[in-house]
Amino acid sequence: MKTKIDIFKVSIWESLLKLSWPIILANIFQAVYNITDTYFLGKLGSIEIAAPTISWPLIFIFISISGGFSMAGSSMVAQYTGMKRKELAEKSAAQTILTVTLISIITMLFGLFFSKSMLYYIGARDLTLEYSLKYFNIILISTPFLFFFEVNTAILRGWGNTFTPLILRFFSITLNIILDPIFIFVFKMGVEGAAIATLISKIIFSLYLMYEMFTGKYGFKIHLKDLKFDLRYIKKILLIGLPTSFGQSVTAMGFAIIMKVVSKFGTNVVTAYGIGNRVTNLIVMVSMGISGATSIMIGQFIGSNNKNKAIETLKKASILTFFSVFILSFFLFLYGKNVTSFFINEIEVINTGKIYFSMVSLSLPFFATMSIFLAAMNGTGHTVQTTIINLTRLWIIRIPLIKLMADYYGFIGIFYAMIISNILAMLLAYGFLKTDKWKIRLVKEYEN
Repeated sequence: MKTKIDIFKVSIWESLLKLSWPIILANIFQAVYNITDTYFLGKLGSIEIAAPTISWPLIFIFISISGGFSMAGSSMVAQYTGMKRKELAEKSAAQTILTVTLISIITMLFGLFFSKSMLYYIGARDLTLEYSLKYFNIILISTPFLFFFEVNTAILRGWGNTFTPLILRFFSITLNIILDPIFIFVFKMGVEGAAIATLISKIIFSLYLMYEMFTGKYGFKIHLKDLKFDLRYIKKILLIGLPTSFGQSVTAMGFAIIMKVVSKFGTNVVTAYGIGNRVTNLIVMVSMGISGATSIMIGQFIGSNNKNKAIETLKKASILTFFSVFILSFFLFLYGKNVTSFFINEIEVINTGKIYFSMVSLSLPFFATMSIFLAAMNGTGHTVQTTIINLTRLWIIRIPLIKLMADYYGFIGIFYAMIISNILAMLLAYGFLKTDKWKIRLVKEYEN
């Protein structure tokens, strides 16, 4: 089966669909795993669900660091591919892997040293702190393997191969789902068991992907000769990757602060919030898939100086995303209570979950459309703009609103703030697009 899509030989609609469906499925597999994990832990009780829920904002901080440099690698590979300079695409990929490997080790050690303090700061106490700490520390050990897996799949996507990352993620998550009940129930390890299952699957498939990338099985090869630090490439990787890593990390810190506000309303609200986030993420995965395809296509079109195709891609992706997510969100709006009751039988959690879905689902189409606007900027390496938008959405709009509205409306105020911030952020992103700076490619200095 052909795994690389040549966007210069097929229509934009065909390219969007062929590139996005593997990303969507891969993301859905991840979301399904998160939901399955929640389902298994829900059989043990609300504290077991609350532990990974509270840990998640901190985990997201470390994932964000990887995500920024993965975005840099993907953007550079996409633009060099558009230039028909495969040798430069492969070298930029190797340099990205070197950078990410070093950063992942530093990140893991830092996280392990400060894990308890960070969990305590965001509101974990007593049993929740005990369970969260066990879960978080095991996940931190998997950080280098997670970073390596994510950066290599991002590189393959930038080249135009979204199918291989889908297959690898599918088998990784399938193994994780198989191991989950074994470690949680059979070995009676509870929350720790869920984390160990994740660690094992990440180790196995990151090592497998490492082997395949160095042998060039997928048509894109990492060469040993390129695994020497080249300051020209490192500078460009940092230029593109640091703003995104910084922005996403600070965004994750913002979510940690939000979790601190949520935790003040008790375990039931934390549990409902966790279930709600994991389910709505399933819908967001659709927009993330389309935005991933959009980023690849715009990166390659701008790399080849075909700006009209890039603009057309942006318009069609925005329309497709808004209406797809609207249909799925409407389902959650109608059946939020049933969805929550699938995971847990505690009536207070179910009622809170119903409120969450009936409110937050309304803003998802706007958030999804914003992700397409950001993808256009990320695809050409203009990550400073996307960082500004993300930080504004969270730190200038959402967090102040949450603190203010939670005081007046209780936990429902948190949901109001989420709706308002998503809509305003979409409008802000649209304003940035109108400046047309995203149409300028950043890797032209290495053409010759």
